[in-house]
Amino acid sequence: MKDTPLIKAGDWVKRGQLIGYVGSTGNSNGPHCHYDIREIRIDPLSWIEYVYGWSLAMVKSMYVDPSPYIKNHIPLDNTLPFSGYGYLEYVASGSYYHPGIDLNSANDFGKLIYSPVEGRARHVLGTTWIKNLLGKLLSKNYNSGWGNMVVIEEMPGFDISKVT
Repeated sequence: MKDTPLIKAGDWVKRGQLIGYVGSTGNSNGPHCHYDIREIRIDPLSWIEYVYGWSLAMVKSMYVDPSPYIKNHIPLDNTLPFSGYGYLEYVASGSYYHPGIDLNSANDFGKLIYSPVEGRARHVLGTTWIKNLLGKLLSKNYNSGWGNMVVIEEMPGFDISKVT
């Protein structure tokens, strides 16, 4: 995300609620919204800790294809073709299987990001411009890969197939 997310840990969010803006924080190569769905309820501390070195079977066992949750321009209103890595695509530069989808193109800096589900914000991470700059200049281990992020625990019983 571009800036610190607009919600705080513990906040209840509705599907379609504005939660932030597309940006380029952490170890990103450009503005993008990385979107993944994790099966287990452990908040990822960093990109490095959660998929680097994992087998395809391991990533597949812990992550779900987020495509069905992309409905009606949520979480991102994108009129351009998606670019970046797709679900379970192998990323040779980092030797890992991408657990989610990159939802936008490099021209989408500042676009609105909406909550894809109704639920509770479990984890919200904001970074500083200094950490973002140093994270791009130094090794990936400096800022653990992540930039600004939100982890939302889906409300029990939420059914995306019933969302119109």
